[in-house]
Amino acid sequence: MDAKGKKYKTWNDLVFYCKYSANPVGRFVIDLVYQKKNLSHVNFKEIYLASDCLCTSLQIINHLQDCKKDFQELKRIYIPESFFKKHSVNKEILKVRDSNTNFFDLVFEMVEKVEIMLTKSDKGLRMIEPWSLRKETLIILNIAKKLCYLLKIEDVLKKNVKLSRIDLIFCFIKGIIKQ
Repeated sequence: MDAKGKKYKTWNDLVFYCKYSANPVGRFVIDLVYQKKNLSHVNFKEIYLASDCLCTSLQIINHLQDCKKDFQELKRIYIPESFFKKHSVNKEILKVRDSNTNFFDLVFEMVEKVEIMLTKSDKGLRMIEPWSLRKETLIILNIAKKLCYLLKIEDVLKKNVKLSRIDLIFCFIKGIIKQ
């Protein structure tokens, strides 16, 4: 899809893209860890669903973080056309230095959809049997949640939205102690 320069008309189109670009990575890691530890595949339907929600969320977060760079350097736009239309935003905004209110609203709406997916992933991630993988995925979940928060308050066109070292430490601690 990337090679063809596919455009995403709707949210569902973007989620479909993630289904084949990001989600297999999560499933592969889960399968690999379970196979290496010779564990049975208990609760895999819920675990895969949680992993898919987390991986799709991470992919969309990354698309939002890199929306300006992807457009300028790769001529790719992962923000669905329906969002540009709904918020009366021209795609050319991805060339400017600062967002306007409409673009902030567009990003905010996308982040809210991501946060819903992250909520759906929490329970299934806790079902992962190997402690190390469960903790790693919970740390990543906390990182995704913090990035969502930052994407709602920072301008993705003005600066690279990323976590500070302190943010990473807190996400790590929260992921370790959260049961």
